[in-house]
Amino acid sequence: MQSSFFSYLTLLFLAGLGGLNISCQSDARNSTRIPPVIKKSKAQWENDALLSLTDLINRGIDSDLNYFKRARIHFDREQYSEALDDVNESIYEQDNVSDYFLLRGKIYRELNKIDEALEDAQRAEALQQSSPELYVLLADILQAKGRFNEATGYLNQALKMAPYDGPAYYVKGMLQARQGDSTGSLTSFDYAIKVNPKLLRAYEQSIIILRKLGNTDRALAVNEKAIKRFPKDANLFFERGQIFNVLAKPDTALLNYEKALAINPDYEDAQYQVATVAIQLREFYRALPALDKLYKKKPKSKEINNMLGFCYEKIGDYEKARGYYGTALVVAPGDQDARYGLYRIRQRENEALGQSYYPDENVRPTYKLLDTARVKINVIKPRGTTNIRVDSTRKAKIQ
Repeated sequence: MQSSFFSYLTLLFLAGLGGLNISCQSDARNSTRIPPVIKKSKAQWENDALLSLTDLINRGIDSDLNYFKRARIHFDREQYSEALDDVNESIYEQDNVSDYFLLRGKIYRELNKIDEALEDAQRAEALQQSSPELYVLLADILQAKGRFNEATGYLNQALKMAPYDGPAYYVKGMLQARQGDSTGSLTSFDYAIKVNPKLLRAYEQSIIILRKLGNTDRALAVNEKAIKRFPKDANLFFERGQIFNVLAKPDTALLNYEKALAINPDYEDAQYQVATVAIQLREFYRALPALDKLYKKKPKSKEINNMLGFCYEKIGDYEKARGYYGTALVVAPGDQDARYGLYRIRQRENEALGQSYYPDENVRPTYKLLDTARVKINVIKPRGTTNIRVDSTRKAKIQ
């Protein structure tokens, strides 16, 4: 009995030593544990990189290379003006690096400066650049300039080197659309968007083709997806207006045209559509600001002068309306719209002049009419025989 008791105490002692050992091991592990790595988002990494590159540039360390790296970050962020400034500095520091000209060509393409983009892409090719990225850029620029055979050659070369490149499929879709293959082009644009969701032009071309094909539901779906990705793009809101115009919803179309103008006040197509749809809805005051901007650009346009004249005619400012109709007639003598406008104004002014004698329709001049039933009419009787002296010398015989 006593031996069993000692055995029990021994087990408890050993258990206590084991627990102490585990505790010591746990403390040792905790003291040597590596802290978890702080995860940063892509935007945070880019911000840190920009700060570091800016510091290196300010200190004059590898200026051309660091300007180029910073330009690429700006390009990926779709900050094309900042990217252009930085890559220009790179080229100023070192003007024989093909990568610098390739990047600047891509920036010019995004800014829709086609000739400048082609010049830089060809310069990069002359400097022995042979990447699929360059061939896709050249194919894209050449198809935009209508040089389809050359574009096809560069595209085929790019697809051999990078068969799954998103921008390459955008160019392929454009070439297919030019050849009338709408189905094939839409398939290529869909793939390009999946691979590269930042490819704005692929969204835009898909929307245009779908709208022209009458597939407004799908066009609207692609448009909504694009607006979520690019909420500050005026073209997308303009195309949304075009879709609702096809759907015979002019009120909604007008709102989207106005959103496009709010983003880009100089968007001429949007100005014209705002004016046209607002006049259609008889919202003449909403049409005037857009028409005024169009008039400043094209003061001798017969159509714009007629639209301005019509708006001012409808809101009752006949003096201004006559001025715009008159300008339209000077530009195009005999123009029927302007002549009818001036005729309508004269008619309304004449009606107003006639009504001015009796400004209140309920008040009419009163005349005292005779009641013939109460008037006594006397019959006129001859007063008698008139004696006329006879001139005997003329021997006139009067009976």
